Amino acid sequence: MNAPTPPLANDPLAQTAWAAFRTRLREFAADQLPEAMVPSRFVVLPELPKLPNGKVDRGRLPAVSDGESAGTAYVAPQTPLEILLADIWADLLGVGRVGQKDNFFELGGDSLAAAQTAARLRAATGLQVSLRSLFDHPTLGRLARHIGAQDGPAPIVDGGRHPRSISGTDLAAEAVLPADIAPADDAAPPAPAPYTTVLLTGGTGYTGAFLMRELLDRSGAHLYVLVRADTPRQAAGRVRTAMERYGVWRDGDESRFTGVPGDLARPYFGLDHGTYRRLARDVQMIVHNGAWSSYALPYRRLKPVNVLGTQEVLRLAARHLIKPVHYISSLAVYPGRPGEHRWPEDAATGPEGVVGGYRQTKWVGDRMMAQAHERGLPTCVYRPGQITGAQTTGACAEDTFLNATLKGCVQLGAALEFDVFLEMTPVDFCAAAVAHVALGGQGHGTAFNLPGGRPLAWDRLVDLLDECGYPLRRLSYADWYAELTRAVESGEQNELARFLPLFGSDQPAEDLGYRGSRPVFGTANLRAALTGSGITCLPPGLELVSRYLDHFEATHFLPARAERTAERKAP
Repeated sequence: MNAPTPPLANDPLAQTAWAAFRTRLREFAADQLPEAMVPSRFVVLPELPKLPNGKVDRGRLPAVSDGESAGTAYVAPQTPLEILLADIWADLLGVGRVGQKDNFFELGGDSLAAAQTAARLRAATGLQVSLRSLFDHPTLGRLARHIGAQDGPAPIVDGGRHPRSISGTDLAAEAVLPADIAPADDAAPPAPAPYTTVLLTGGTGYTGAFLMRELLDRSGAHLYVLVRADTPRQAAGRVRTAMERYGVWRDGDESRFTGVPGDLARPYFGLDHGTYRRLARDVQMIVHNGAWSSYALPYRRLKPVNVLGTQEVLRLAARHLIKPVHYISSLAVYPGRPGEHRWPEDAATGPEGVVGGYRQTKWVGDRMMAQAHERGLPTCVYRPGQITGAQTTGACAEDTFLNATLKGCVQLGAALEFDVFLEMTPVDFCAAAVAHVALGGQGHGTAFNLPGGRPLAWDRLVDLLDECGYPLRRLSYADWYAELTRAVESGEQNELARFLPLFGSDQPAEDLGYRGSRPVFGTANLRAALTGSGITCLPPGLELVSRYLDHFEATHFLPARAERTAERKAP
């Protein structure tokens, strides 16, 4: 569930430097070439992809769009504000021209580029534009109209549709599995467990590192790990680095897996014919964990990795040898509704009420797995809650939204009022459960909910932070949001700065949680599958939260605590 983040997304200084570099290139070209020969777009890469012979691999160069949103004709910006915004976007995103109908995120924008847009606009005009405004009004024309209407009533756009989502009708259409994804006529039947070869996607992320550990420990299988890299050696190195980061690497692991340099977002993973054919023939089972986990991006930006990548996994599973596919989905596929709702481990619900780009891509993947099973591909679906630290060691990823919220509140010294319950799933429990079921070769066609030990109210989590030495002021949402935005605008460091678009002035975005929602997730399939396995999940109480905070303090993700709990002070 943790896909590699594009380099620029974590490096605003590089973004700024590269934007300036593109500007200098454009000016230099304009001085040296006739106007008709000046390139319309400059794309800056950290390095050129190479073939084994050292030549540039042109097939792996990023696709260059024409700078216009798909399916729309170019309409030139008209007003001074539209022209200014177009110039800012063109420079930041490296596109040749930007029109009224162009979508910021379809042109390659992200939350940091949105922050830069707001900063440049403020510097040029003095206008204050929230990041949430850009996410809610992502096309140039809509954003300009919104900014112009800030002193008056704001226009209603698209009937109030969620800005990072597509409509329920479109979402249902997206979830139709392509006709060619079905067992080939000459495909051999699935191999029985125990498996000798397993393919894992998403092996360099947080969940992937723990899945590696569990798959290695619970089987004698050789693992193939699909990784964005230039060479098999580099791919294997990235896997090892991730496992070492979370303390799960063991001597001898290097002989148990092979790194496969590939890309989920490309047809056939961007592999050469020979490598793809070997995987299709040799791999006996697939654990598909790879995804781009970002709540801040719209569906269309996440689709290539999260949806098309899932299709490619199923396509591989249907060739030469039928392979069971174990898909890491999410409890986020269920719609958010106020009050108590019970969700059994059935196929995903209808699309209505599933909002947010990430949630929708996981919903589509979930539905495609069910269709693939109906066509004869053995599939299982696993729906964890928010993946949290290991219950054994506390080792935890620092780039999740929940952990960013914890750190942001600690930095601010205040917690927001938010009537939601969290489903916290320890990463080692999740990985052990998936590996146990997947390697057993049973239960195909089944979905498993993995909500963790028990639901945890946000207010109770704030209490636990206090008990563990991080006391926070309790503020109403409006006061907390105002304090957070003032801190970010004044230049204070806060982990939530990159997530500001997900917070409105009156309430958080729907895809972060629903006020008053009390979902109850059925776990009958999970309990049956884990019976006798010894795999259990700690509840999210003082013991577990304290273990996470110990890890965050040791890694300096959180500042040292001024006070310790009474339990720690006791001799």
